[in-house]
Amino acid sequence: MDPLSRRLRCTPDHFAVTERDGQTALEFLPDVSFAEVRLFMRGRLLDASSGRAGVIRERLTPWLGEPLPLVAPHQVHGVSILDSVPENVLPLTPKADGVLLTSPGLEASLRFADCAPVVVMPSGEWAAAGTPWVLLMHSGYKGTVQNIVRAGLDEVARRFGADAVRSSSAWVGPCIGGGNYPRTMEEWTARGLEAFRAENVCEMEGHFYFDIAGELRLQLMESGIDQDRIFVSCLDTFERREVCYSYRGGDREDRMFLHARLRPA
Repeated sequence: MDPLSRRLRCTPDHFAVTERDGQTALEFLPDVSFAEVRLFMRGRLLDASSGRAGVIRERLTPWLGEPLPLVAPHQVHGVSILDSVPENVLPLTPKADGVLLTSPGLEASLRFADCAPVVVMPSGEWAAAGTPWVLLMHSGYKGTVQNIVRAGLDEVARRFGADAVRSSSAWVGPCIGGGNYPRTMEEWTARGLEAFRAENVCEMEGHFYFDIAGELRLQLMESGIDQDRIFVSCLDTFERREVCYSYRGGDREDRMFLHARLRPA
């Protein structure tokens, strides 16, 4: 039994699992018309891709159409947010764990296998009156300890103002559940005990269990997003390995592929 499942507020109705020709995807269902966001999960198009973003995007052409220039950073479990500019597209892979997509002429992506995909978008009304954008973040244990959510939303506020954050909704996609993520005491565990709220940590028999999704929800709230506009899938990548890649479940190379693009005005 997951010792940390008691309080997390799940909203699976804001996600939809779809399948096409042996490939599974999780559709994010925002109430906006300016963006498309999908998490491609386990399936024939991603199997044996070794998590290579360019290869995955080419394989997804039947689903997504011809590729646009793709921002696909080298993820290092940090808090850097990459701008969506031509200087950052493949074959270049700057180190970062977030992408702020503002151009309809580019696509953005991140890869996952137990870490949490976090997506933030403004309301349709705000986007129509300003600049549409999508923020993608890769927040595993270390990213959550370092609070990449705050770094990402600080960048949104810097670029577009605090109202852009306050208007936004956020989605926390599949990640490893707290009960499947035991850690023994070491430097990063100690940092996690300082950073995570007590309700998102459990100690049992010398192991510490951290609820990444639960902590992300609180971080999003603290960064200015209303709790009623934070949606958590609660899909546990370790428990649902039939549809998710899981590093702890044995997937050492293949990765889920978070893809976003803005629709042309």
